[in-house]
Amino acid sequence: MKKASPQRPSVDLFNEFSLYLIFASTCSSDMKRYSSRSLGLILISLLLETETSHVVSSDPVVAVADDDVILPCSLLNFTKSAGLVVKWSRSNLTDTTGKDKVVHFYRDARDSNVDQDESYRGRTSLFKELKNGNVSLKLSRVKLSDEGNYMCYILVQEPNSLVHETVIQLIVVAVSNPVISINGTNGSGVVLKCEAKSWYPKPEMNWLDSERQVLPAGSAETRRDTEGLYIVRRHVTVNKKVTNTFTCRVQLQKFNFTRETGYNIPDEMFPTVPWVWIAVPVLIVCVCGLVFGFMWIKYQKLRKKIDFADQQIQELTDELDSSRIKSDQRIKELTDELDTREQELTEQLAKLKQERAALVSSVDNGCHRFSFSRTLSMSLSNKPLRRNTMAHSMTEKADVKEDEETNPLHQTIRTT
Repeated sequence: MKKASPQRPSVDLFNEFSLYLIFASTCSSDMKRYSSRSLGLILISLLLETETSHVVSSDPVVAVADDDVILPCSLLNFTKSAGLVVKWSRSNLTDTTGKDKVVHFYRDARDSNVDQDESYRGRTSLFKELKNGNVSLKLSRVKLSDEGNYMCYILVQEPNSLVHETVIQLIVVAVSNPVISINGTNGSGVVLKCEAKSWYPKPEMNWLDSERQVLPAGSAETRRDTEGLYIVRRHVTVNKKVTNTFTCRVQLQKFNFTRETGYNIPDEMFPTVPWVWIAVPVLIVCVCGLVFGFMWIKYQKLRKKIDFADQQIQELTDELDSSRIKSDQRIKELTDELDTREQELTEQLAKLKQERAALVSSVDNGCHRFSFSRTLSMSLSNKPLRRNTMAHSMTEKADVKEDEETNPLHQTIRTT
């Protein structure tokens, strides 16, 4: 509750009007909802040297349609009911002149509902605790049209004039118990239908199992009747369980209103499945299992063959690589050996060429000496120059042979 501190205006008329203007400016948002008649009462009370207080209820009052509700309004430290005037009205309910219609009016220690709105006839009453300051309004058989903001005006004339105002917001909701019925079967399950009528505002509907767990169900169907109330319907397919007890819950979470209905399905309501319907799927599963097993065995055998072939290929590849490496190494060794041998032979050949040149030079020198000595011998002996050709040749050969046998240089040349 938000309450403004009471103010005591001065007797001076100017100050009374100044106070009224200040009060009107500070409460302008709420004063817009008040009628000119209500403001006139406040102005009169101020002119009569009154004390005013304004209270706005922070929490709305929630009522269920067709139930009774109490709209609270009271004065603190109030002990006398003499000269008490109480008026209840609605801000959104006006007559043709634009004035607020009267919901309930009390004065001269009795109800005075001559100007009461027809929609509230016989449905309003004040608490019988007026001497304690309790002027709460009891509204019976609440309707959806009763929703709105209600103003409680209290005027106390004795001993000092006092004006008290309270604003209460009334919210009206409509609820009812959901109804469950069987809507056929689906396979091996039973289809349940839950329907909730005359709800306002739009509720939320869920299906629960015996363990209070929300069941997966189809989407809720919502429509409105001729009075603007909501009708909600939702289906669910349930299978046979141990308890077979299911609950339909409808709720207004914002206002904490919930209605539930439980339903127990007899076992005989669940459809019985013929043995053929069970045997055929089992047979299909068995055949599929056998086919799969046969294919799996064939696959394993083929896989082993492939793995063995891959192993042999890998071994042959490794062996070929090893042979190639060894061949490359052997070729390299032979190439190196051949290069070395070629180099050695080249060096030997060069050396032999040098030796041959030296030998040729020595032989040439020996031949010149030999020819010179023969010529000299023949000249001295005066032998005839002409000889028998065969005798001369034989002699030369014998001499040459003798010379070769006696000369070591000729032996070396022959050996080479």
